[in-house]
Amino acid sequence: DYQDTYLGDYFSMRYSITFRWKVFNSGRNILTNKQKKALYLSQREQFDEGKIQTVYKVKKAYYTAVADYKILDIRRIQLKSAQQIYKMAKKKLELGLATKSDYLQAKVRLENIRYKLQQAEAQFKKSLSQLNSLLGYPLDKRIPLDQNSLQTFETKKPPPFNKILQIAMERPLLKKYIYKLKATELKATEKAMQYTPSVDLSLSFNRDHTSIYTPDFYHTASVVLQWQLFDGLGRYHTYLSAKEEEKYYRYRIQDIKRQIKLNLYQYYLDLETSYKNLKVSKVLLEEAERNFKQSLGEYKVGKKDIISVVSAESSLASARETYVKSLLKIAQTVILLERECGVENLWEGRR
Repeated sequence: DYQDTYLGDYFSMRYSITFRWKVFNSGRNILTNKQKKALYLSQREQFDEGKIQTVYKVKKAYYTAVADYKILDIRRIQLKSAQQIYKMAKKKLELGLATKSDYLQAKVRLENIRYKLQQAEAQFKKSLSQLNSLLGYPLDKRIPLDQNSLQTFETKKPPPFNKILQIAMERPLLKKYIYKLKATELKATEKAMQYTPSVDLSLSFNRDHTSIYTPDFYHTASVVLQWQLFDGLGRYHTYLSAKEEEKYYRYRIQDIKRQIKLNLYQYYLDLETSYKNLKVSKVLLEEAERNFKQSLGEYKVGKKDIISVVSAESSLASARETYVKSLLKIAQTVILLERECGVENLWEGRR
């Protein structure tokens, strides 16, 4: 503060430092800080849930790319078999040991497999671009794939359902809403504390200095009691709003638990079925391989026509594809269970 009555003759200045303390407010500040901490923990769990979703997408794209590459490999094997059958049919036609219809049947089959090979190549490129997109690579980049990654699921047995369910109860999505519930409980309590008084302590240190008098030092202290006795129904409705929000999160948590249990149970049944289907597909593949060798051998010596060989070759390719898709189905179901549990490895239960 500076005053100058006559320019150059008089001035006055005041310096003041004031400290204020909230001595008592029924713990509202503590409740507010705890509420902020609970909201922070909720956001952290939301971030972890986001990571789980990203890992799921990457794994799904990876295993799909591996399966599509295996199917592409099956189409290449098919092409070699079809070329071998075509050459045999052509040679037999030249020797007069086969009809032209047999030759045309082999040629049609060869062209059909070339068409399927082109489709398989395009599908693999699309799967690879999906994986590259998730990894942040150029879409056409050729990244190495572990061709045996799907086979690792063949020998594994699913963990007990109760163990999986126990792990899922620690999922970040569920913990996120538990922290939100805690925050709303603290919020409701904090709103109820608005009906209580608060006490503030103030302490000031002052120094007055003028051109006439010597500097004067003094300090003041004050205690302030604040108590809002009436403000209509504002605080009451604010408290009711907080309680309704608390009720919402309680029901939300129960619904999430219900949905997680249902999803886990259905995915677990799918996993058990997938393992059974895998066993059937392996038997089917073994029988198809024997049937093709037998048909091809009999065709060479003239005991069977070209249609039997083409049919056996088609059945073999279908059995191989079924086997790969059975492995892929297991892998996809496992990563679905991992996503529902919020873990990176279902057997280890590791986050």
